[in-house]
Amino acid sequence: MNQTRRTMLRGVGGVVLSLPFLECLGEVTDKKQAPVRFGVMFMPNGVNPPDWVPKGVGNDFELSPILTPLKDHHSNITVVSNLLNETASSNHIKLTSAFLCGRNHVGQKSEASIDHLIAQKIGVNSRVPHLRLGTEPPRAQGYLTCSNVSWNEDNVLLAPELNPRVAFDRMFRDFNSPEAKRKAQDQRSILDAVLDRSKSLGKNMSAYDKHKMDQYFSSIRELEERLDKIITPPVAAPGDWKPSLAADKTMEFRPPAEVPDNAEEYMDALIDIMILGMWADNTRVATLMMGHGLSRKNFAFLEGVNNDHHVTSHHRNDPQLLKEYEIICRWHVQRLKRMMDQMTRIDEGGRSLLDNSLILFGAGMSQGNTHSGVNIPVLLAGKAGGAMKTGRHIQTAENTQHSNFLLSVLQKMGVQRERFGKSTGTVDLS
Repeated sequence: MNQTRRTMLRGVGGVVLSLPFLECLGEVTDKKQAPVRFGVMFMPNGVNPPDWVPKGVGNDFELSPILTPLKDHHSNITVVSNLLNETASSNHIKLTSAFLCGRNHVGQKSEASIDHLIAQKIGVNSRVPHLRLGTEPPRAQGYLTCSNVSWNEDNVLLAPELNPRVAFDRMFRDFNSPEAKRKAQDQRSILDAVLDRSKSLGKNMSAYDKHKMDQYFSSIRELEERLDKIITPPVAAPGDWKPSLAADKTMEFRPPAEVPDNAEEYMDALIDIMILGMWADNTRVATLMMGHGLSRKNFAFLEGVNNDHHVTSHHRNDPQLLKEYEIICRWHVQRLKRMMDQMTRIDEGGRSLLDNSLILFGAGMSQGNTHSGVNIPVLLAGKAGGAMKTGRHIQTAENTQHSNFLLSVLQKMGVQRERFGKSTGTVDLS
């Protein structure tokens, strides 16, 4: 059967919508301080743990080969080791979906992700309550679950925006003018555009297919509603903190209409949008999927790399592949370093934007070669408005539940929970 016909719905206005993998298609398988912001940067395919884990604990630790780009930010990070995500041996799908949820979503209901819960706590009055960005389209054919790390309470994955220009415009452009409102009324949801075709397809669907389609469409609808819900930020009272980036200054930062072909430019454009959104207080929660959980992004543009990310993660202890794996992982950390550099330079009344933020960076998988959930790579950047003591390597007890760490992050961000996921306690981040 033709792949395009099998996996696409075409509708009016040139809309082409990819479908999840379905049975009916043939296969299954100090005064007023600035607010605290929260960010997530998900790195796919794990790491080789010896190249990630720092030497030494507490304040006296030495950065590992992968973490060396952060040498100038040694005092601004908190590395947490010995966390167990899911089980000792799992797979990309489960480990990705459990990264922010504590338990996976494969065949069961899990928690809403911590970024979603934190957005409900601190992002409700923001122009975009929860900014979600990504660099790769979802993989169909049964792999949607590892295409994203954000989930709501109804077990529905929350899709990321992939186009920097679209994300930027909905973050900063004025959609409240009469002309903008008129254009908005003329716009049709991409789901409305393919509705008739999807109804026809639904006649042949099994219960499994209908569940998948409902989940997929709900995620897209939620993304559209979130991005189209433009709320004018409340006017600050005299003496209150105000965003230091005026809305009328943002157009000079507007990305080009085309998605960059260069992987580094693409990633950095999305990171810049995260920074700008937080700086202007248009969003207080942002999540970046640096690749989906089964990413096969080609990194041959990096010196010393000849393979894609997934191939290097299954290195089979081959020295060349291990070296390539290390280079790719370090490239992802370099993107975090760039973000921290810029956030450090933004002053917010005696504290930097980085001081007023908490950024969770890491992967749901530790050893990509064996799909291991043991000792996953995780670090926190920033001081969360003074609530975080940084410049530490926290070495927890062996196989401490990753849910304990997630619960501690929730509490640090003001979300009051006693349990989360598989938690058996908390990790001391004080």
